Order: sequence, then structure tokens, then C-alpha cells
Amino acid sequence: MTRDDYMLILGSNVYADPVYRLSYKPDGNNGDRTPLFTLENCDESLILTTEIRGENSELIAKIDKNEFIQINENFDAQGEIEKGNGLTLTKKEDGTVIFNARITEDQYIAVTGTFYVRNKKIHITDRTVEINDMPRKSINGVDMHDTIFVGTCDITITDDGVRV
Repeated sequence: MTRDDYMLILGSNVYADPVYRLSYKPDGNNGDRTPLFTLENCDESLILTTEIRGENSELIAKIDKNEFIQINENFDAQGEIEKGNGLTLTKKEDGTVIFNARITEDQYIAVTGTFYVRNKKIHITDRTVEINDMPRKSINGVDMHDTIFVGTCDITITDDGVRV
């Protein structure tokens, strides 16, 4: 499998595209999107760009084209996306994982973590996407989990669910 063949796992959905942009937009039809992360497949590596914020919207860390920039000293970062368990950001006080981006054994890119944006907590695990602890796995009542999307690089999480 070449790097161009990597696919993104978000919740239990799979997205196949060379660039993935995940954003949050409170109202699916109106308002600005807030970027959560961008992940690019390129010839030499995977490139991640994101800002990770805490509960009060304070900046914890930045990753700019795979360059990790520590902002808050109460968190630890370990690893690299393309090696072992990937890049993991944890709270020093209790070891809680805030963010993880890794390549699975099957050559998928798996991203999990907790994002805080616009007074909302967006929690992504390997099975669910939640906003303020409520599962958001459907679009207009249609269950979207365990679905593969091809050619969809802009993924938006709204208060109603995931939109592609």
C-alpha cells in the first residue's frame, strides 16, 4: 500500500482522499467552520496540522505540518504519527489521552481525541463522535457509522451530526 492509499478512520467511518479537513460548524447551514485538523497524504509522509485546546478554549498545543509546538506544560507529547502508537498528547496529572493520531496495522490513519471549540466538547473515539457527551452518528436520521466515503475531503461535525 502506498502513502496515497491511506484512509482516515473517524469514529467508525472511513474516508478515502489525499487530504482530510475536519471542521466544526454549530449550524449545518449557517456560520463559520472552525478547523479541528487537517491531514495530508504526500509522497514522503503524512502531514498533520491542528490546534488542541482545553475546556476553556485555552491553547494546549499546536501541530503545524507535523512540527509539535508545546504551549501548556501540563501536557506531554510522545511519538510520531507514522511510528508505533502514533503521536499522543496526554495530561501529565492523570495520563488522560487528549489526542492520538496513528497508522493502524491495516494502513489506516486513526484519529481520536477531545476537541473543545465554541463551548462544545467534541469527543472522537474509534466507535463514536460525541458533542457534549451526546452521540452524533447520523445525518438527517440516517446512521452514518461503518460507512466508507470516497472523494470527500471536507468533513464537518455539526450539532446535528457528521456532514460530508
